Amino acid sequence: MSNQVKAGSGLQERVRREKARRHFLDFCGYVDKKYPVEARHLQLLAEKLEGVAEYVLSGGQRGIGRLMVFMPPRYWKSNTCSQKFPAWLLGRDPEKRIILASYGADLATEHSGKVRDLIEGEKYVNIFGARSSMEAPVEISADRRSAAAWALENHSGGMISAGVGGAIVGKGGHLLILDDPFKNREEAESETNRKKVAKWYRSSFYTRQEDGGAIIIILTRWDQEDVAGILLADSVGDEQADQWDVVFLPALALEANDYPATPEQYRENLLRGTFIPMGGDQLGRKPGEPLWPEKHDEFQLKKIAANIDDFEFISQYQQMPRLAIGGFFDDDDFRYVDKAPADLRWFRYMDLALGESETSDFNVTGGVALQGENLYIRDVVEERELESFLSEARQLMLSDGERGAVWGVEDVAFQKLVFKDFMKDQALVNVDILAIKPHGDKVERARPWRRRAKNKRVYLVRGAWNLKFIRQAAAFPTGRHDDMIDFVSGSVQMMAEDTGSEKPASSPAMVVSVNSIFDLAIV
Repeated sequence: MSNQVKAGSGLQERVRREKARRHFLDFCGYVDKKYPVEARHLQLLAEKLEGVAEYVLSGGQRGIGRLMVFMPPRYWKSNTCSQKFPAWLLGRDPEKRIILASYGADLATEHSGKVRDLIEGEKYVNIFGARSSMEAPVEISADRRSAAAWALENHSGGMISAGVGGAIVGKGGHLLILDDPFKNREEAESETNRKKVAKWYRSSFYTRQEDGGAIIIILTRWDQEDVAGILLADSVGDEQADQWDVVFLPALALEANDYPATPEQYRENLLRGTFIPMGGDQLGRKPGEPLWPEKHDEFQLKKIAANIDDFEFISQYQQMPRLAIGGFFDDDDFRYVDKAPADLRWFRYMDLALGESETSDFNVTGGVALQGENLYIRDVVEERELESFLSEARQLMLSDGERGAVWGVEDVAFQKLVFKDFMKDQALVNVDILAIKPHGDKVERARPWRRRAKNKRVYLVRGAWNLKFIRQAAAFPTGRHDDMIDFVSGSVQMMAEDTGSEKPASSPAMVVSVNSIFDLAIV
């Protein structure tokens, strides 16, 4: 009887090992007895990661090549994606190389070191190591085994780690993992830091992938314009851009009307840097149902929300970052369209600035038009350096796409000189250019079109400028920059004062005319 028990136990162990070799979730449960394999969100995540493994192992022929993971903090996403998954993938193919990056080299090295330690652990040895049936066991090289960069013995695979912004030395990677590129909200809300991370992703991180390589991004959604938000917006605006599979699991399931009902609504969310899937919750939960009730039930989650405030809870736990619920505009006041209606009369006020430092306002203009109750905004151009901006504005004035548009320049300070220079330019003789005297302060000027925004009557024609515009609107009037709001206010004032003429003519608003172009006095 004793021998039968031993034989049965041996068979059961062999079955467990074989399951761990074949299936990622079984691997997690085998190597870590504390791993919560029963958690539904981790079951879904494991399924997606198996898709990533299929992509890597097939050389990009099948599976999931781009994966983003949005889940609440402390829900095992880094343990799963950045520690256990690399170890399992290398067991499946020890010739693959993995690159892992995080906001700091220390955190990236910590993840890398845990992958190394897992491979050296007794349980892993049973599956892929010396006690497995593999002809060439997966083992850490004795010569290259630092936590930051290690290799496999008798194989070409291994792992290197780096902090965001740091150099990634060595060979490329078949799997690239970016885990928490921002340390905290302060970093994520810094425009300078967001641009730094996005630039590093495009110039250093992305370029390290081998042909047929996969990328995983795991992060807390602090901000709509984090690297994930930028890439999601790119996926809509450019058909050549990477298309992402996203695990979106908020702590509390959303209400039914929060999910996009149409492809148009889905795309609009992506353009705002927010992913919300069509078809409802990815786990089929009912509205308000907690993601992992064994860890946080509904009462506990609401208690967390009460102690960190709604703004933080919506961002960190619900994975739906908002730019702000502003005192003047909210970030959801605006709607998107692919193109504006035809035959509109467009107004382009130029909001000008002299400074050229990193904190200076931009020179900005864009097209603004009205049809019925709807206000349309399109083709925003911004440039910090004044001379470059004016050159670009001049080219727009002469372009067919701006034929018939009315342009405006503020009639104060140095802007008078800009207006005078435009009037002296004979090539612009058939362009309506107005000198505008602003009415009231910036808040008073914005108030008329704010009412339209609150009634969902302001439409942004899709473009790369959309998210930055909404960011400024949500922060208005206390934000660092307000140039995009000011140019709309100036254009709306131009509409109100418009005489309706479609050819150059003298008017109280100072439309440039042929006869006066060389001698018009500036007042």
